[in-house]
Amino acid sequence: MILIEGHKLLNEAIASGAKPEMVFVEHPDSLNGRVELEPLCFQISRGLLREISSVQNPAEIVAFLTPPPPPDLEKAIETAAKILVLDRLQDPGNIGTIMRTGEAMGIDLLIMLRGCCSIFNHKVARAAMGSNFRLPVCHDADFSVVVKLFRKYQTAMICADMEGKPVANFQFPLRAALVLGQEGRGLDQEILKECNSRLAIPMQGRVESLNVATSAAICLYEWARSRPAGLS
Repeated sequence: MILIEGHKLLNEAIASGAKPEMVFVEHPDSLNGRVELEPLCFQISRGLLREISSVQNPAEIVAFLTPPPPPDLEKAIETAAKILVLDRLQDPGNIGTIMRTGEAMGIDLLIMLRGCCSIFNHKVARAAMGSNFRLPVCHDADFSVVVKLFRKYQTAMICADMEGKPVANFQFPLRAALVLGQEGRGLDQEILKECNSRLAIPMQGRVESLNVATSAAICLYEWARSRPAGLS
Protein backbone atom coordinates (compact mmCIF):
# COMPACT_ATOMS: atom_id res chain seq x y z
CA MET A 1 0.00 0.00 0.00
CA ILE A 2 0.93 3.66 -0.41
CA LEU A 3 1.49 5.90 2.61
CA ILE A 4 -0.09 9.32 1.98
CA GLU A 5 0.01 12.29 4.33
CA GLY A 6 -2.12 15.42 4.14
CA HIS A 7 -5.38 16.26 2.40
CA LYS A 8 -3.84 17.53 -0.85
CA LEU A 9 -1.94 14.34 -1.64
CA LEU A 10 -4.83 12.21 -0.41
CA ASN A 11 -7.18 13.96 -2.83
CA GLU A 12 -4.71 13.48 -5.70
CA ALA A 13 -4.31 9.79 -4.87
CA ILE A 14 -8.06 9.11 -4.72
CA ALA A 15 -8.64 11.06 -7.96
CA SER A 16 -6.05 8.83 -9.69
CA GLY A 17 -7.94 5.66 -8.71
CA ALA A 18 -6.09 4.72 -5.51
CA LYS A 19 -8.39 3.07 -2.97
CA PRO A 20 -8.25 4.17 0.69
CA GLU A 21 -7.85 1.25 3.08
CA MET A 22 -7.03 2.86 6.44
CA VAL A 23 -7.19 6.48 7.54
CA PHE A 24 -5.70 7.84 10.80
CA VAL A 25 -6.48 11.17 12.46
CA GLU A 26 -6.00 12.75 15.88
CA HIS A 27 -9.34 14.58 15.79
CA PRO A 28 -12.55 13.49 13.96
CA ASP A 29 -12.95 16.94 12.40
CA SER A 30 -9.65 16.34 10.54
CA LEU A 31 -11.70 14.41 7.97
CA ASN A 32 -13.06 17.78 6.79
CA GLY A 33 -16.54 16.33 6.45
CA ARG A 34 -15.56 13.47 4.13
CA VAL A 35 -18.17 10.97 5.29
CA GLU A 36 -17.02 8.31 2.78
CA LEU A 37 -13.79 7.94 4.76
CA GLU A 38 -15.48 7.53 8.15
CA PRO A 39 -15.80 3.69 8.01
CA LEU A 40 -12.05 3.48 7.33
CA CYS A 41 -11.00 6.04 9.94
CA PHE A 42 -9.20 5.43 13.23
CA GLN A 43 -8.80 8.15 15.84
CA ILE A 44 -5.39 7.85 17.52
CA SER A 45 -3.11 9.88 19.75
CA ARG A 46 -0.60 12.43 18.46
CA GLY A 47 2.20 10.10 19.53
CA LEU A 48 0.85 7.18 17.51
CA LEU A 49 0.22 9.46 14.52
CA ARG A 50 3.89 10.46 14.71
CA GLU A 51 4.90 6.77 14.70
CA ILE A 52 2.84 6.08 11.58
CA SER A 53 3.99 9.23 9.79
CA SER A 54 7.25 9.54 7.86
CA VAL A 55 8.05 12.92 9.44
CA GLN A 56 8.46 14.25 12.97
CA ASN A 57 5.53 16.67 12.66
CA PRO A 58 2.80 14.69 10.90
CA ALA A 59 -0.08 16.09 8.88
CA GLU A 60 -3.55 16.03 10.41
CA ILE A 61 -4.48 13.02 8.31
CA VAL A 62 -2.40 9.95 7.36
CA ALA A 63 -3.75 7.24 5.09
CA PHE A 64 -2.80 3.93 3.51
CA LEU A 65 -4.16 3.24 0.04
CA THR A 66 -4.09 0.48 -2.54
CA PRO A 67 -2.37 2.00 -5.59
CA PRO A 68 -4.20 2.48 -8.88
CA PRO A 69 -3.40 0.05 -11.71
CA PRO A 70 -0.54 1.22 -13.95
CA PRO A 71 -1.28 2.24 -17.55
CA ASP A 72 -0.85 -0.33 -20.31
CA LEU A 73 2.76 0.05 -21.49
CA GLU A 74 2.12 -0.35 -25.22
CA LYS A 75 -0.91 1.94 -25.32
CA ALA A 76 0.97 4.53 -23.26
CA ILE A 77 3.98 4.51 -25.63
CA GLU A 78 1.74 4.55 -28.72
CA THR A 79 0.02 7.77 -27.62
CA ALA A 80 2.98 9.60 -26.03
CA ALA A 81 5.21 12.03 -27.91
CA LYS A 82 7.45 13.06 -25.01
CA ILE A 83 8.65 10.18 -22.85
CA LEU A 84 11.11 10.18 -19.96
CA VAL A 85 12.86 6.90 -19.07
CA LEU A 86 14.72 6.29 -15.79
CA ASP A 87 17.37 3.56 -15.52
CA ARG A 88 18.13 2.13 -12.05
CA LEU A 89 17.52 5.34 -10.10
CA GLN A 90 17.41 4.53 -6.40
CA ASP A 91 16.98 7.83 -4.59
CA PRO A 92 13.22 8.39 -3.98
CA GLY A 93 13.68 12.14 -3.54
CA ASN A 94 15.31 12.41 -6.96
CA ILE A 95 12.58 10.31 -8.57
CA GLY A 96 9.80 12.38 -7.02
CA THR A 97 11.50 15.62 -8.06
CA ILE A 98 11.91 14.32 -11.61
CA MET A 99 8.21 13.41 -11.71
CA ARG A 100 7.24 16.92 -10.62
CA THR A 101 9.62 18.54 -13.12
CA GLY A 102 8.49 16.17 -15.89
CA GLU A 103 4.84 17.11 -15.42
CA ALA A 104 5.74 20.82 -15.37
CA MET A 105 7.74 20.49 -18.62
CA GLY A 106 5.02 18.62 -20.51
CA ILE A 107 6.16 15.00 -20.37
CA ASP A 108 3.42 12.60 -21.58
CA LEU A 109 4.78 9.44 -19.95
CA LEU A 110 7.38 8.34 -17.40
CA ILE A 111 8.86 4.85 -17.69
CA MET A 112 10.82 3.49 -14.73
CA LEU A 113 12.92 0.51 -15.80
CA ARG A 114 13.42 -2.52 -13.60
CA GLY A 115 15.88 -1.72 -10.82
CA CYS A 116 14.49 1.72 -9.95
CA CYS A 117 13.27 2.60 -6.47
CA SER A 118 9.63 1.68 -5.88
CA ILE A 119 7.14 4.24 -7.13
CA PHE A 120 5.17 3.58 -3.93
CA ASN A 121 7.97 4.77 -1.63
CA HIS A 122 6.49 7.49 0.60
CA LYS A 123 9.45 9.79 -0.12
CA VAL A 124 8.65 9.60 -3.84
CA ALA A 125 5.11 10.76 -3.13
CA ARG A 126 6.32 13.57 -0.86
CA ALA A 127 8.83 14.91 -3.41
CA ALA A 128 6.45 14.52 -6.37
CA MET A 129 3.75 16.62 -4.66
CA GLY A 130 0.97 14.83 -6.54
CA SER A 131 2.71 14.50 -9.92
CA ASN A 132 3.14 10.76 -9.32
CA PHE A 133 -0.66 10.47 -9.44
CA ARG A 134 -1.29 12.87 -12.34
CA LEU A 135 1.55 11.79 -14.65
CA PRO A 136 1.18 8.39 -16.37
CA VAL A 137 3.93 6.17 -14.93
CA CYS A 138 4.86 2.66 -16.08
CA HIS A 139 7.13 1.16 -13.43
CA ASP A 140 9.24 -2.00 -13.22
CA ALA A 141 9.40 -2.05 -17.03
CA ASP A 142 11.62 -4.49 -18.93
CA PHE A 143 13.98 -2.59 -21.23
CA SER A 144 13.89 -5.26 -23.96
CA VAL A 145 10.11 -4.81 -24.17
CA VAL A 146 10.34 -1.01 -24.04
CA VAL A 147 12.90 -0.74 -26.86
CA LYS A 148 10.81 -2.99 -29.15
CA LEU A 149 7.83 -0.72 -28.60
CA PHE A 150 9.95 2.38 -29.28
CA ARG A 151 10.93 0.85 -32.63
CA LYS A 152 7.34 -0.12 -33.41
CA TYR A 153 6.02 3.39 -32.75
CA GLN A 154 9.05 5.21 -34.22
CA THR A 155 10.15 6.82 -30.98
CA ALA A 156 13.74 8.07 -31.03
CA MET A 157 15.85 7.25 -27.97
CA ILE A 158 18.01 10.06 -26.61
CA CYS A 159 20.29 9.75 -23.59
CA ALA A 160 22.14 12.14 -21.33
CA ASP A 161 25.88 11.47 -21.71
CA MET A 162 28.93 13.61 -20.92
CA GLU A 163 30.40 12.89 -24.36
CA GLY A 164 27.25 13.98 -26.23
CA LYS A 165 26.20 17.08 -28.13
CA PRO A 166 25.30 20.24 -26.16
CA VAL A 167 21.63 19.92 -25.24
CA ALA A 168 20.90 23.59 -25.97
CA ASN A 169 21.76 23.07 -29.67
CA PHE A 170 19.79 19.87 -30.13
CA GLN A 171 16.65 19.65 -32.25
CA PHE A 172 14.36 17.16 -30.57
CA PRO A 173 12.43 14.78 -32.83
CA LEU A 174 8.64 14.84 -32.94
CA ARG A 175 8.47 11.56 -30.97
CA ALA A 176 11.29 10.93 -28.52
CA ALA A 177 12.25 9.28 -25.25
CA LEU A 178 14.93 10.85 -23.04
CA VAL A 179 16.79 8.27 -20.94
CA LEU A 180 18.50 9.18 -17.67
CA GLY A 181 20.71 6.91 -15.59
CA GLN A 182 22.18 6.87 -12.12
CA GLU A 183 24.96 9.42 -11.54
CA GLY A 184 27.42 6.86 -10.17
CA ARG A 185 27.02 4.03 -12.65
CA GLY A 186 25.52 5.83 -15.62
CA LEU A 187 23.37 4.13 -18.22
CA ASP A 188 23.49 0.44 -18.95
CA GLN A 189 25.60 -0.32 -22.05
CA GLU A 190 22.66 -2.10 -23.67
CA ILE A 191 20.67 1.13 -23.41
CA LEU A 192 23.52 3.29 -24.74
CA LYS A 193 23.77 1.12 -27.86
CA GLU A 194 20.09 1.71 -28.62
CA CYS A 195 20.20 5.51 -28.30
CA ASN A 196 19.98 7.54 -31.50
CA SER A 197 21.52 10.66 -29.95
CA ARG A 198 23.54 11.59 -26.86
CA LEU A 199 23.19 14.93 -25.12
CA ALA A 200 25.57 16.68 -22.74
CA ILE A 201 25.18 19.61 -20.38
CA PRO A 202 28.26 21.85 -20.75
CA MET A 203 29.77 22.64 -17.35
CA GLN A 204 32.48 24.91 -15.97
CA GLY A 205 34.82 24.57 -13.03
CA ARG A 206 35.89 21.22 -11.66
CA VAL A 207 32.42 19.67 -11.35
CA GLU A 208 32.40 16.18 -12.83
CA SER A 209 28.66 15.57 -12.89
CA LEU A 210 25.29 16.95 -11.84
CA ASN A 211 22.64 15.44 -9.63
CA VAL A 212 20.30 13.42 -11.87
CA ALA A 213 17.26 15.49 -10.88
CA THR A 214 19.15 18.66 -11.84
CA SER A 215 20.24 17.13 -15.14
CA ALA A 216 16.65 16.11 -15.82
CA ALA A 217 15.39 19.63 -15.15
CA ILE A 218 17.90 21.20 -17.56
CA CYS A 219 17.27 18.67 -20.35
CA LEU A 220 13.49 18.81 -19.95
CA TYR A 221 13.51 22.61 -20.01
CA GLU A 222 15.54 22.64 -23.24
CA TRP A 223 13.15 20.06 -24.70
CA ALA A 224 10.11 22.12 -23.69
CA ARG A 225 11.42 25.32 -25.24
CA SER A 226 12.59 23.74 -28.50
CA ARG A 227 10.37 23.12 -31.52
CA PRO A 228 10.46 19.39 -32.33
CA ALA A 229 11.75 18.47 -35.78
CA GLY A 230 8.81 18.05 -38.15
CA LEU A 231 6.79 20.98 -36.73
CA SER A 232 6.65 24.27 -38.61
